[in-house]
Amino acid sequence: MSWHEIKNAPKHGLGLEKISRASIKAPIPKHITEDVEYFIALGFSAKAPMVGYRIRNVFHIVWLDSKFTLYDHA
Repeated sequence: MSWHEIKNAPKHGLGLEKISRASIKAPIPKHITEDVEYFIALGFSAKAPMVGYRIRNVFHIVWLDSKFTLYDHA
């Protein structure tokens, strides 16, 4: 899927969810600078999200949230 298709898909399907830095309950690695304003959650396994950030067309995975504890899931 293209990033455009992912952005337009339902967040609980094949889409994405934007997560603010303040909503992340785990320590944010020091190499991730403040210019990364939000993280992106994409489903990967039984609706569990992989969470990371995007720089241009590259998605950098930081966490796999298989226990749904990284942020409040709505």
